[in-house]
Amino acid sequence: MDKKALQLACRFSLPPNSLGYCGQNTAPEKFKKCVVDGVCTNIKNELEKFIVLNPYLKTLAHITNRDKFSYKVIEAYWLGNDELRKAKAVDYKNLLDNFAKQGVPDWFVDELQTKLPKVFIPHHLFQVLHIGVGKASGSVPFNLESINNCMIRWGKVVNIKDGELVADLNSLEKSSAGYKLIQNKCKAKFIIGFLPTLKLGDVIAVHWGQAVKILTPKEVAQLSFWTQKVLKHID
Repeated sequence: MDKKALQLACRFSLPPNSLGYCGQNTAPEKFKKCVVDGVCTNIKNELEKFIVLNPYLKTLAHITNRDKFSYKVIEAYWLGNDELRKAKAVDYKNLLDNFAKQGVPDWFVDELQTKLPKVFIPHHLFQVLHIGVGKASGSVPFNLESINNCMIRWGKVVNIKDGELVADLNSLEKSSAGYKLIQNKCKAKFIIGFLPTLKLGDVIAVHWGQAVKILTPKEVAQLSFWTQKVLKHID
């Protein structure tokens, strides 16, 4: 078991799961225990219930010839890394096959068959924008607010108080030319055990209003690069 990989998956999976958008209601306490205490019992089983995440991990595992719960695969999906360069256009069909096996409605899979991407990048932001946040599960409306809540936003912490922080987060704005990155001051809650060393000036990742990780300079570079790469190829 790659505990570091499962902890990374738990950090990013907890916010939407705790809101009831994906996975089962048995997962939140297990995710917290895995990250904070290092006890990762049954985490794989919980992640396999995620209607979108699990198909991406299976697809990435096939593309990279790695275990779907390996660190490189999980990092590729949530933050981006060089493993994404191995994805080809034909791998999009594999993703749709995995969606169907996971229980994504047939009508939506059929619709996606006609919506071939310019470039297939099996990254979380591709899911948010090309597939469409909430469309596979029907959990939230597909609009700019949901897009910004669901994308992995990142930015520097400028204030911390009572389990809440304010950060200058990279967010999306839409115009006639498409999506572009802007910076907004945003509040986010956090679990102390997730960010025990948090301080002003740290760059954090935020998912669904919760700060889940202090990012290293390398992770910031990866997330920035792959965010912009996806934006370049999204209609």
